[in-house]
Amino acid sequence: MRLNNEAKTITTTRKSMRLKSKPIEETYNFAESIVNTVREPLLILDSDLRVVKASRSFYDFFKVSSKETIGTLIYDLGNKQWNIPKLRELLETILPEKTTFDNYEVEHNFSTIGKRIMLLNARQIEQAFGKKKIILLAIEDITERKQIEFGLEKTRKELAAIKISADEVSIFAENLINTVREPLLALDKNLRVVKASRSFYDFFKVSSEETIGTLIYDLGNQQWNIPKLRELLETILPQKTSFDNYEVEHNFTTIGKRIMLLNARKIKRGLGKEQIILLAIEDITQRKKIEKGLERTSIELALIKKSADEVSELAENIINTVREPLLLLDKELRVVKASRSFYDFFMVNSHETIGSLIYDLGNRQWDIPKLRELLETILPEKTTFDNYEVEHNFSTIGKRIMLLNARKLQRGLGKERKILLAIEDITERKEIEKQLEKAKIEAVQANAAKSEFISRMSHELRTPMNSILGFAQLLGMGELNPSDKKGVNQILKSGKHLLELINEVLDIAKIEAGRMTVSQEPVDIFGVILEAIDIVHPLAVENSIVIKLKSKTNKKLFVAADHQRLKQILLNLLNNAVKYNKHGGSVTVECLFQKPPSRIDKRNNEKRNVIRINIVDTGKGIAEEFIDKLFKPFARIGAEQTQIEGTGLGLAISKKLVEAMGGRVGVESKIDIGTTFWIELPQTEGQKNRYERINKAALTEIVPVNKSGIILYIEDNLSNIQLVEQILETHRKSIKLIANMYGKNAVQCAIDYKPDLILLDLDLPDIHGSEVINLLQAESKTVEIPVIILSADAMTNQIKQLLEAGAQNYLVKPINVEEFLKVIDGFINKEIKD
Repeated sequence: MRLNNEAKTITTTRKSMRLKSKPIEETYNFAESIVNTVREPLLILDSDLRVVKASRSFYDFFKVSSKETIGTLIYDLGNKQWNIPKLRELLETILPEKTTFDNYEVEHNFSTIGKRIMLLNARQIEQAFGKKKIILLAIEDITERKQIEFGLEKTRKELAAIKISADEVSIFAENLINTVREPLLALDKNLRVVKASRSFYDFFKVSSEETIGTLIYDLGNQQWNIPKLRELLETILPQKTSFDNYEVEHNFTTIGKRIMLLNARKIKRGLGKEQIILLAIEDITQRKKIEKGLERTSIELALIKKSADEVSELAENIINTVREPLLLLDKELRVVKASRSFYDFFMVNSHETIGSLIYDLGNRQWDIPKLRELLETILPEKTTFDNYEVEHNFSTIGKRIMLLNARKLQRGLGKERKILLAIEDITERKEIEKQLEKAKIEAVQANAAKSEFISRMSHELRTPMNSILGFAQLLGMGELNPSDKKGVNQILKSGKHLLELINEVLDIAKIEAGRMTVSQEPVDIFGVILEAIDIVHPLAVENSIVIKLKSKTNKKLFVAADHQRLKQILLNLLNNAVKYNKHGGSVTVECLFQKPPSRIDKRNNEKRNVIRINIVDTGKGIAEEFIDKLFKPFARIGAEQTQIEGTGLGLAISKKLVEAMGGRVGVESKIDIGTTFWIELPQTEGQKNRYERINKAALTEIVPVNKSGIILYIEDNLSNIQLVEQILETHRKSIKLIANMYGKNAVQCAIDYKPDLILLDLDLPDIHGSEVINLLQAESKTVEIPVIILSADAMTNQIKQLLEAGAQNYLVKPINVEEFLKVIDGFINKEIKD
């Protein structure tokens, strides 16, 4: 008994402390800690039976305070509710004759906690230095255990009274085995598996072929060779016919680390027949983790179809072990049998249950529409039904959500079928799921609010930055002494760095808020790499760093990407490779075509080749423990050891943008050798190649039209410009194409070249296409020139907004050449006569 062991621990500890002659205060503190640690209520009484000390668990359990307890005669505690005749007998008659007394049972009705049955252990203990005696009284509440024992005995008597044939009981037990959720094993005297339940196979992921006849320790490549299981089967069970709630923790190779409760019973059989061992396994891993009282127990019984007595005892053991409420119904849906757990959980007794129509149970609180649907509509069409969810407000136990499992029991010739109904209460689990979902929604809302705040603040910071940088530039243009000149340059440098930070904060806010869009189209990978290298080249020259481009192919390679976002990513990686490189080092950009496919494109569930870009530097390298932090916002590794400016946002933004384009990004690094950042993007077909492949046959039927005019094309992707040039050269030779990469140049180009039509991309290096339309509409010399949007962005709302803003048409990439030529012809009316 745990309490006896704890009392012995106190005595042993006190003797050890006296032998070591430790200070009295230390000894007292140690003993007091023990008293306040043990879970059972404890009282320490003096020779006059007055309370000297009480444990914290005594106050909690009996709902009293130290003020009304310490110094009080034990019989006067709680308005004399401790004036119990059997307690007086123990303290005044039995204990004076003996120094110890264990397992003294007392039943009493307390005014504060109701009727209780308790086991009392008492010890007379010599106090320090032999000055006087004290009495240590330990109290164990066994009320619930007594109730369970009473219920078990009652159930056994009820089962013994039911006389059914061997076939009927056998079928009942077999269906019971396949209904309960707990894994179950039946072992012979040599501990080999005779029978295993369906739930055992499902839970432990094994088959009957590798289970039946196998020594239990050899199951699953000996993963059942568990020391505590051996202790139960080889040491404890031979001394007892049954053992419950034996806890085992083990790491299984198939299902991982689990904590299990084992129940074991030796089943007596007919004359000359061997005994079998019934082993029920309850996985309590989740219950241990969340520390809830979710007890989900299912027993499984290895049924040997021999004699009626043998099967009957097997069924009785199942009923006495199962934790889930069970009902057995006849064809009229009247209760034939109910498990002990049903009575306990729903607070009913057998007298008001057996023989009642299920809908009439508990003052008709079981008259539930969904239960009627299961029993009267679904089950007649199926022999089994699992996980049928029912929500109902019971008058006795309140609102509950339950999972119902139902089985129609096949019985002998001429006998009625029975229905076995298993009930699992999942109310608390549903509540946890609901709270998790609520927490998730709140987290998303909080993140959106944070992103909105950052976005607004970043926009507000742009206005003063405009003035700071503007006036600083004006100061720099004037005549200043060297000291002032240096100060102005520092203002400009810091201001530009702050502006970069604002822009990156805006980007990260847009991404987190889901407002950052990518407009994917075929992008010439070598073209965008060369653009990025050209921009970074001055910084590399300043640090004596050589940038090299390596590739194993001379062919053009295209990836599905947003041209501007890809260039932004490459600029960030190249800038970092230069800034964190050693003086006189090198940066190598490698472009690799990867085949066979390395992954599946989630957008269309197809395997696609990828293009991999490696950016390799010869810097100091990055320690392994910092690698995981690189792509987190505002993380700057080793920033305190360098004067290099940065925001810590570039890599985080780059990662999110690459993933938004269906790609991957990663890093590999070696200390004192260098670092390689890589990105992978899905390969695609170029616009020009697609045009030649798909439209070649159709375009032979297009009749050339002799029209002359000028088209201004605002586009930053060179392959898109080349495609439009080829279309016009083939089918509209007299139309001249003027191209420009920047949206801010659109108005001046339109004034200078007076085009008949403007083609406009949306994702431009400097400003968005929607701003270009506003600039053209605001200028009197360009307001009448028709504008056609040519973009990969097919969002309906955006198309509508741009058409309302002044665009005449909106064509979505990839270009349909025939439709493209029809739209052009509708706006260019100058025909050339032969």
